Amino acid sequence: MIRRVFLVFAAALALILAPSVAMAYNAPGFTCTVSDATPAAGVPMTVVCSGAQAGEVLTLTATRNPASTFGTKTFTATANASGVATFTLTLTPAGDYSLVVKGANGAVISTQTVKVLGVGTAAAPGQLGRTGFDGMPLAVGGGILVLAGAGAVLISRRRRSAQVPA
Repeated sequence: MIRRVFLVFAAALALILAPSVAMAYNAPGFTCTVSDATPAAGVPMTVVCSGAQAGEVLTLTATRNPASTFGTKTFTATANASGVATFTLTLTPAGDYSLVVKGANGAVISTQTVKVLGVGTAAAPGQLGRTGFDGMPLAVGGGILVLAGAGAVLISRRRRSAQVPA
């Protein structure tokens, strides 16, 4: 029995941690960063890649998952004298995107995952998005009804005990 519990726990932990393993890849010598990993739809973001040759043309491909609903957008940027290439892109449909940066020779330099949020769902940095409703008025109303019911029971019991049988 304990063995089964342990195996179920281990399988659940593996399932939870598995998707987070392959979130980003940078080729040796290259560094690519995304300005915002969860931008709102229609808000521009930048991808900055360093480590390229001066004047090298890098290609960024943004593919929505699943690709059939959006297709692929391709962006190009030329590395400056310091070997830094900057892409500015705006993704409008909400969803998960794979950003793949390739060098001039076609080798994959970086792979990033970005989640584009729907319009009006962007959360402040460090805060979670707000969903649902405020249940405090409902809880206060329920509490008042419980107190009123308890008071009615107490009053009816006192009246019964105060009545003298004839």
